[in-house]
Amino acid sequence: MATHYCAHADISAFLQVNAFHATDTTPTISQVESFINMAEKRIDLLTDHVWHASRVSSEHGTVTDERARVQTVRSTAINDRGRIQLSHYPIVTLAGGSGDTLKIWEGSAYVDYVASRTMGSSVTDVVDKDFWVDTERGIIYIENYAIHNMLNSAPAGVSAYVTYRYATAATPDDIKLATIYLTAATIAMNDDLNLMPEGDDSMDNSTKSQKFEDMAMKILKDNKRLDRDMTMARAVGGFGTGLVTP
Repeated sequence: MATHYCAHADISAFLQVNAFHATDTTPTISQVESFINMAEKRIDLLTDHVWHASRVSSEHGTVTDERARVQTVRSTAINDRGRIQLSHYPIVTLAGGSGDTLKIWEGSAYVDYVASRTMGSSVTDVVDKDFWVDTERGIIYIENYAIHNMLNSAPAGVSAYVTYRYATAATPDDIKLATIYLTAATIAMNDDLNLMPEGDDSMDNSTKSQKFEDMAMKILKDNKRLDRDMTMARAVGGFGTGLVTP
């Protein structure tokens, strides 16, 4: 069973118990990995983010048709550079073969830029390019887009729909620790092992479990994704919403 944020060996080390085995321990490796998976899914939900390394497309979080408004970054007499701030980041580079879309309103219809336009590789690679993506910050820049004219005709003011994948290049240490805490909390509630690290054997399993839970929640509270730009966008127009599937 694949785990992403920590391994079963991390759990046994934290609990200061012998290594888990396939059949000869309670819980077994498979059971511990199942508990880890449960903790990972809970963390993704609570933080509104996927924290594990990129492996295959199905392991990324995916947002389908997130509503967005193209905002002006630079204006000229003829065209603007537009900016779309996505609600999840870092993101995976947009690719049509992976199901990603960037549907931009062009006056009478939405046009999928991923399928029909040219993407640059960076802010310096924009000559004869239509858009580029800052994957780390989750920002899409649209070149030569008459924003003000397009917004006036965009249905419900929605000038873009974006389907994209997001993930973290490597799991942060604090997210790993939160996963260990939550997994230990589950084991403490389902097992008779004397599990308390730090040499404290005076707590019953229920108390130990709650302590681990509280330690995890403190970490996750600090990692809640509250992007300022998207919070403002939601407040004024309900943008940045989409169907999120972990």
